[in-house]
Amino acid sequence: MSLAVYQWGIRLFTLLALVAWASVFITVDPDAAGLTGRFLFFGSFFASILGMLTLFVTWVYVKGLGEEGAAHHLGAAFRQAFLLAGFVLGNALFQFFGFLTWWDSLLLLAFVLLVELSLRSLMKPRKEVQEKW
Repeated sequence: MSLAVYQWGIRLFTLLALVAWASVFITVDPDAAGLTGRFLFFGSFFASILGMLTLFVTWVYVKGLGEEGAAHHLGAAFRQAFLLAGFVLGNALFQFFGFLTWWDSLLLLAFVLLVELSLRSLMKPRKEVQEKW
């Protein structure tokens, strides 16, 4: 799959997620709808943020590495967008439950960075493994 096809698919997903989030935002009161309404609200919010951040991170990769390099790193771009969307959703949930402070946000950011760095070290090919095989 080429980079352009991937980006058009993500754009379509993002558009559908934004429409879903807007319709939930307009028609459903998260407090009155209970757990289902909250799940629909935050789930569609996460999906729309994930799509926008995937497009943004892919754009950064295209600007930095070119089309070919960005196509090679699509998995990393999606993983980073997923973690950033989790950070945004975590902050939104902290605000919803009423305990968002600056240090909570920094702790969540530190957690996201630790997960990203751990995944990078796990995904990096090891020299001893390459030489062995």
